[in-house]
Amino acid sequence: MARYDATVEGVRSVFLKLRTRSGLTVERLDATEVDVRLLAELPAVRRRVRETGASEGEAIVHVVTTAVAALGPADLLIADAALALGVLRARVGARPEIEGLYADDLGERRRALAEEWDALHALLGASSEYPPPTVRSLRGSIETRTLGVLAERCVRDVEPVVAEPAGDTVGSVVVVGSAVTDHVVVSDELPDVGEAVQAHSFDVHPGGKGLLLAVAGRRLGLDARLVTAVGGDSQAQDLLQFMHKEGLSTALVKETPGAANPRALVLVSQTGETRYLGWMNTEAVSLSREDFRAPRVREAMAEADAVLITLEPPMDTIKWALSAAAAQPRKPLVLLQASPPRSAPQQLYRLLRGVDYLVGREGELRRLLSDPDSPQSLDDLARSLLALGVGAVCVVENFGCSIRSSVISRDIEGPPVPLDDAPGVREAFSAALIQKLIQEGAGRSREEALHWAIAAMATNPTLDEIADSMPGREEVERTLETDQTLETP
Repeated sequence: MARYDATVEGVRSVFLKLRTRSGLTVERLDATEVDVRLLAELPAVRRRVRETGASEGEAIVHVVTTAVAALGPADLLIADAALALGVLRARVGARPEIEGLYADDLGERRRALAEEWDALHALLGASSEYPPPTVRSLRGSIETRTLGVLAERCVRDVEPVVAEPAGDTVGSVVVVGSAVTDHVVVSDELPDVGEAVQAHSFDVHPGGKGLLLAVAGRRLGLDARLVTAVGGDSQAQDLLQFMHKEGLSTALVKETPGAANPRALVLVSQTGETRYLGWMNTEAVSLSREDFRAPRVREAMAEADAVLITLEPPMDTIKWALSAAAAQPRKPLVLLQASPPRSAPQQLYRLLRGVDYLVGREGELRRLLSDPDSPQSLDDLARSLLALGVGAVCVVENFGCSIRSSVISRDIEGPPVPLDDAPGVREAFSAALIQKLIQEGAGRSREEALHWAIAAMATNPTLDEIADSMPGREEVERTLETDQTLETP
């Protein structure tokens, strides 16, 4: 069941009143007796007035028109006709067959929409998913539903945030990864083929390894900037609001109007072992070469003390991130999280020389090799990866870490945790490792940084509320102090 939101319902009510007569125009807003204060108070409207000097009415029409243009084909046509906004006309030009959509009388607009339903979809380059509506059905539930979708989009608009670094920020990092909607299922067992089992819990949370790295970094005192693409639906807006709440900049987050946000089904056992089934919607939601060249992105890369990269984005994005980090005059630390495993990892081999830390489970790291089963031991695996130019290999499992490099070879056990694993722990580890290396100096205290990162991994492990479990510095310090106290005889 959809959540009730008084503001969304209020905005929908205003739209239902304004659809009569000639629809939503600046002139109508200036003369109407309808109370449009809810529209005037929308964040996007206030921002439009502030940034462009537009009048309140002009800003309202602009914001609503932009929101309608981002809807799916059916909702776009219904809302465009109901409010007589001219969205389709602006997209395909003035045509005799669409002029009826913008008649002064609402009844005429409904008739034109119903009669030309399939042809109007064709003008948008889409096929209709539903049979043509009748005037009666438009007047009944259809317009009400669509204007509710439009109201939610207008209300959920989130202003891009360029977060000011906190006073005690220890450094700047760029994170290249994904921000998705996690559908988390916790279950004692997973079903076999044809079998049904009852889950212990189900919930929806902000997720994505890129988002988790950014949140963890921010909570640990880093100025973390996430480079990613999200959709344009309500779940994408929820993610942007979560980033805003966490103090994360959204200046490098690309929104994709009309596209569904990427999603992941996260299956978690009671011992913390996790399986992921992702749908990234990469055909609609992804970064382009133009996005990579954007001044804000280039400036963020130039200012970064470290770049953290996951294998979630399309391969072109991963290759760009590794190349851009290596090309900086002041080379940042580069951490590559080898998750999720990718096909054809050989595409990355020539770029791995720029990676200072390669982090993952043993199985994930093996998947980076042409023959994952060839290395007989962890040391053999590390040697194969180090031969590709990686600075250090960190195998992170069971809340501990085995690190191999040309200068250090250590197996460090973690503190006692009553789980075998937990989602998000490697993101906490990676962010904490980089935070401590930046703070203390990359070559000065690597072992201290590893102990700090392991303590972060063991702080707040959870099975479901993954992003919210990312620890802050004080929490990690308490975990480290407790573990050291337990070790003292």
